[in-house]
Amino acid sequence: MRFDGLYPSGAFLLLLVGTVLFLLSRETGALGRGTYAAGPRDWVCLTDPEAGSSFHSFQTGQVLGPVVAKELPRLSEPLADRCRRMPLEGGTEIRIGRVSGSDERGCVVSPLPERCRYLLGMPLNVNRAGEEELELLPGIGPRLARRIVEVRESIGRYSSPEDFLGVPGIGKKLVGRMQGRVCF
Repeated sequence: MRFDGLYPSGAFLLLLVGTVLFLLSRETGALGRGTYAAGPRDWVCLTDPEAGSSFHSFQTGQVLGPVVAKELPRLSEPLADRCRRMPLEGGTEIRIGRVSGSDERGCVVSPLPERCRYLLGMPLNVNRAGEEELELLPGIGPRLARRIVEVRESIGRYSSPEDFLGVPGIGKKLVGRMQGRVCF
């Protein structure tokens, strides 16, 4: 007997089952374990001039030394002691490089661009974000993003969601949609 039409192909079913398993593993931890790692996790970008940049997940309260030892072991030994003990902060980039006149490696910490931070699930800092980054927010298009920047330049920094009500085209409903997605 032959069936045509409404029955999904084998490839589609395989993709569907794989997607369901992936989503379930994210909900319950790694498949088979059913638990999360202890404590909330965050992201940091490690940059090495020789190896490039890569994002790494870490537990809140963790210090840089063990993350570098695990993710970039060749840099672990010559890493300066102050860098090893440095507490990690989510949404930052840590550039690791040679200290002049030494074999030791130092580190420089800076915030990631707002676009990266937002895509990693962090609130968008509206006082640092440019027009393109503001367009990531729900209900904000190019014109409204331009107005937000113009008002910010004229009044100074935004300090609360209510400050957006002074931007032409933004009402209480849109401010409500941005709650939890922005910071100041």
